[in-house]
Parts: sequence; structure tokens; C-alpha cells
Amino acid sequence: MKLDAGLIKELAQKTGFDACGITYATPLLEDNAFLDKWIDHGKNAEMHYLKNNRELRKNPEGLLDNAKSIISVLLSYNLGYDDTIDYYISKYARGLDYHRVVKKLLNAFVNSLMESYPELNARVFVDSAPVFERAYARNSGLGFIGKNTCLINPKLGSFVFIGEIICDMRSDYDSEISLDCGNCNLCVESCPVGALSDKGLDANRCISYHTIESKNDIPENIANKITNQVFGCDICQDVCPYNKRAQLSTNVEFKRNSLIEDLNIQYLENISNSQFNKKYEETAFNRVKREKLLKNFRLVERKKNFKLQDISNY
Repeated sequence: MKLDAGLIKELAQKTGFDACGITYATPLLEDNAFLDKWIDHGKNAEMHYLKNNRELRKNPEGLLDNAKSIISVLLSYNLGYDDTIDYYISKYARGLDYHRVVKKLLNAFVNSLMESYPELNARVFVDSAPVFERAYARNSGLGFIGKNTCLINPKLGSFVFIGEIICDMRSDYDSEISLDCGNCNLCVESCPVGALSDKGLDANRCISYHTIESKNDIPENIANKITNQVFGCDICQDVCPYNKRAQLSTNVEFKRNSLIEDLNIQYLENISNSQFNKKYEETAFNRVKREKLLKNFRLVERKKNFKLQDISNY
């Protein structure tokens, strides 16, 4: 028996996803080779989990026996925010933690699918296992990998979360779309730290990496380029023409909530680590500790004060 591709996409839409595509669950030799070279050149910085899991990443059958198909879905979080704010928080982190939101929808999607295919075996993934999410979404016809290293969907842009279902039944498969960035280099040219090049992203130079993932102090050469970013950086996506004209999300769970609005340096200084963990456990801030976030706020505050002093001298 073969999965009905039309039914799959209909159920994805009914569940709440913005786009859906299907591809073969086969090893991605070219992407594997690129990842190996990228890691061997140290571009992953201290994200050692990428190195530790790269063998598992090479074959979907390592995640599900007899894997046949990968269903990729997109969920937009582009809400068209006005970013004239003192402290910049990456768009993906302004609402509820996307892992929780997307995984809940994926489980509902699979449950609906199993009503028609009770013999189906499937696993769902949301940036939680060694899976080439962007590459399989690309192979499913959901977009292309841009020079900012993000998946870019022609209608939704790159402010999208990717969810994937690996299953053990075949289907009719989608084809890649014939689009790329062409001569546009806005993301590469706009990155203040030069983290992007034709070799991809160098995490050692990335503001998002240093304000979220890194456990170390931000290097001076990166700190000097930070303006108001306390958690992530969206510059390489904000300048992308596809995002300028992308349709906006209507998902209220990704809207900026009161937890984020109330976040400031004074508040962080006056709560305990346990209070911070409890309050922000359902947001993306569970990726960092209070001390790390507070350091980021203090860096931005210092730079803001220095700028005000410079202005006052004229």
C-alpha cells in the first residue's frame, strides 16, 4: 500500500501547517559531504553535538527501521514585527517554544494520518534529532537553501519552522523547485561580523551562536559588532527580498507575549536562577541560563550608554 500524497497534504493543512512536501528517505550524499567538510574546518564552533551525531545523520534508517518516506512541513512565524526595540530578541523566540508547538501539531497530524493507515510506523522530529531538515524540505519542493543557509520558501520566506515525519510507507514524491538566490548577496553583505560566505555559515563569527549557543564570553571582535542583540540575530533574514514580500503568519502562539515584553536587565538582576527557569520554561529562553542572558543585556546596555556619551560630546 502507498500513502496518498493528496491526503497527506490535505491533513497537513487541516492540522495547521502552511506547506507540506514529501520525498524519499534516502541518504543525502552531497549534503553529508558538505557537513563533514564544514565540521572538519571547525565551522561548527563548539556545537560538538553536530560532530557527535553526524554518522546517525547520514541515514534516516538509523532513526526509523525500514524508513521509506520523509514528510516535511512548514509553519510560518513571520508576524511582521516592528523591531524598533532596545533589546533585540530573534523572531523565532518571541512566543512559545517552537519545539512544543510544532511537535504537538506533528503528533496530531500523524494521528490523523494513522486513521487511514493504521499500519503506519512513523517518528516526528522538530530540530530534535540528527536530521537534515532543510535538505529534506528542499528535496520535498518546499524551497531552496539560500546564501543565508536558511530554507527559503517562495511564498513564506525563511521565517519558518520545519517539522518532519519519517515513516515506513512509500508515497508519490515531490520535486525540487528550480530557484536560488541568483546574484543577490544582501545577506552576505549585511552580516556585521562576516559570518556568511560561499562556504556557508561560520558559527565562530555568528552573533546568534555567541548570544545563544556558546557557553563562553563573547569575543571582543564579535562584541564590538553587536548593537542591540541579546538573544539571536535576524539581519541575514530581514534583508532577504523573499521575506519582504512573504505572507504573514496567523499563529498566535508565536506572537510576542508578556513574558518577553517584561524582560529587561533590571528584572534579570532581581530574580533567581530557579525563578528564571520556571518562568521561561515554555519559551526558547530555556536554551540559555539566566547568567548568560544577563551578560548579553549588560553588553548591550554598556554599548548604549557609550553611544549616548559620544552623542553628548557634540
